[in-house]
Amino acid sequence: MVKKKIIFIDSDGTVMDSMTFKHLNCFGPAVIKTFHLEKYAKPILEKWNIINLYSLTRGINRFDGIGMLLEYVNDNFIRINILEDYKKWLNIAKTKSNKSLEEYIMNGQINLKPILDWSNLTNQLIDKYKDEIKPFRNAGEAISTLAQEFKIIIISSANNNAVMHEWKKFNLLAYVDKVCTQELGTKEDCIKQEMLNLNYDDAIMLGDAVGDLEAAKHNNISFYPIMPKEEDKSWIDFSNVYSKMFYNNTYNQVEETVISRFLNKLGKEK
Repeated sequence: MVKKKIIFIDSDGTVMDSMTFKHLNCFGPAVIKTFHLEKYAKPILEKWNIINLYSLTRGINRFDGIGMLLEYVNDNFIRINILEDYKKWLNIAKTKSNKSLEEYIMNGQINLKPILDWSNLTNQLIDKYKDEIKPFRNAGEAISTLAQEFKIIIISSANNNAVMHEWKKFNLLAYVDKVCTQELGTKEDCIKQEMLNLNYDDAIMLGDAVGDLEAAKHNNISFYPIMPKEEDKSWIDFSNVYSKMFYNNTYNQVEETVISRFLNKLGKEK
């Protein structure tokens, strides 16, 4: 069977029940340790979680997220001397990844090494706790069913090693046609590359964050949200109802309503 339509799928927080765990146990604690912020740990960790889990910036790229957090720390607790230099890198970086930042540091911006140290420590902690991560209850079954009719492409801002490990561990990689992670560029860019020879109505993005929605809409394709705190139901609904509408080109009749509910929910999260 020739699969004419593509489902782009985010990983963390969409398929893997990992976002909350990783931010509480890896990203946040690594910030405190790397920048010696133990004195202000409680409000800083709360702010980190709001930025990354409980607001419209949920799912933001880690390097943008720490930029926002360091601004908060600089404004409320202690001066972050590297903040302006770091913001400059964020504005010029073609890809926001460990490799890109490492190359920038090697070219003379050695003062940004703490950011790279934080990202590397985060990856080490994610690897340490990798066996704690598992898929949402209905995600695996849904993906195995969807793969019979659609091409499945992972679009993730996480690092490749973590994504590959998680999907292999739960035997989901067999249903995937391609894996695009942070090393290949932004989600928007990865989708753009895959859409070069496709019609816009032949693809849909599944994700749990506004960044996933924006990556889809900047490429003129549809979006379906895996609703935070309603992930199990979201997968059942997509597999049983909305994937069929997508296949029959009728999902656009309900998409605006579905997305509005998603944005409203994130906007109310605290």
